[in-house]
Parts: sequence; C-alpha cells; structure tokens
Amino acid sequence: MIKAILVDDNISSTQLLKWVLEQHCKDVEVVATASKADEAIAKIEMLRPDILFLDIQMPNQSGFDLLSSLKNWNFEVIFVTAFDSYAIDAIKFSALDYLLKPVDEAELIKAIDRFKVKKIYAPGGEELYKNFIQNLSVKNKQQQRLALPSINDIKYVFTNEIIRLQSERNYTRLFFNDKKDFLSSKTLKDFDDILKQSHFLRVHKSHLVNPDYIVEYDRDGFLKLSNNDRVEVSRRKKEYVLDFIQRRK
Repeated sequence: MIKAILVDDNISSTQLLKWVLEQHCKDVEVVATASKADEAIAKIEMLRPDILFLDIQMPNQSGFDLLSSLKNWNFEVIFVTAFDSYAIDAIKFSALDYLLKPVDEAELIKAIDRFKVKKIYAPGGEELYKNFIQNLSVKNKQQQRLALPSINDIKYVFTNEIIRLQSERNYTRLFFNDKKDFLSSKTLKDFDDILKQSHFLRVHKSHLVNPDYIVEYDRDGFLKLSNNDRVEVSRRKKEYVLDFIQRRK
C-alpha cells in the first residue's frame, strides 16, 4: 500500500480528498491528516509517508514553510492548491506535481500514476524540493534552476544554458551551450508550457529554441543557431518566427 498524509487547514477539503482517494485509489492508504504545519511535521517524522498531499496556503506557516522546516525526507509531494499562477509556474519549473482545488478524481488518478512512475528516481526527491524552495526565493528567473527528470536521474540547469530542445517521441533531448545533451522523460509539450515564461520559441512540432542563440533565419526555412545547428521552422510558424526576429532587431 502507498501511505499518504493529507495536510490542509480546510477540514472539508481534507475530507473530500480522503473520500476520493478511498473511492478511486484503492492502493493508497491515508495514514494521517493534519491542519497545521507543526502537527504535520510530527506525523511525517513518525509515520514516514510515501506521498504528502500538501496545501500551499495555510495560516501561520504555508506548505512551503513546512517543507523548509523538514531536515530530510524520502517521499513525494503533491501540492493541492487553489489557482495561483506564480506558485504553479514554480512547481512545474521544478518538476513537481500539483492538483487544483476542488480536486478532480481523474486528475488525482493521473497524479497517483505519475507517482508510481517517479518512484524510479524518488531518491532525488529531497533535492527537487530544495531546488524548488531556492527557486521561490529568487526574483530573477534567470537564476532559477530548471529540474530535468530522466528515467533514472535528475539534472538541474539554468535556462540560459539551453540552446534548443528536440522531441523524441515521449521524451525530449536538450542541447546545451557546453556541447552536451540530455534526454528527459518529459515531452516537448511539457517543456513548451514550462519555458514560455522564459520566451522559448516553439518553431516546429519537434523543436523548441532559445531565441538568445538564434543567428539567422535562412532562405531554406531553417534557423541557424550559434552552435551551428540548423533547426527547421514549420510553414505555419514562419510568420511568427520572422516577426519575432524582426522585433528583436
């Protein structure tokens, strides 16, 4: 069984989430609930859960404060929150998971399925959350580290190190300015959503490009990048790319 602890100051939200888990996720056992950070910390240390469902916005101490107070852990966190674009962007950027209130049963089931897959690299969990907390404390997005999960590893990079990303079916290969590359278990669509805030350009269904490395757009319909890579621009993206390049001049 997967042991879960639910942390939320709203008792009705906790009861609803517990009921949905009991009805639709039979292999998840809710071993405890908590409404305050200090209460949650004591139960986490005693019961050692596999998953912590954590509300972000709580009085006195937030969910982020709770994580910062933990000395070490080896469990997965699934944030549960009302819509907060800043927090959600930071969660995605740090390769973490979240559910929006009110929790949808289909999304909850997907989150549990993702947890089962992510157990492969669960030992990196603590480092993921430390990186997340660090990202929250940094105002300049260029100083935030992007977490890149693979099948059995996690790599942390700054966005200005990435030259381009290329789809490889359900994976994405990233190419860096040190001439190295990395295969991530996230899809290019996932990265497109995450890196929009950093102004990366989706120039083709298979290509995402850091505009800082664009040298020119050639007559054959390819972008030439500073590492001499040539990336195809789809016909429907041509006007969008040309307009972007023109505006940067």
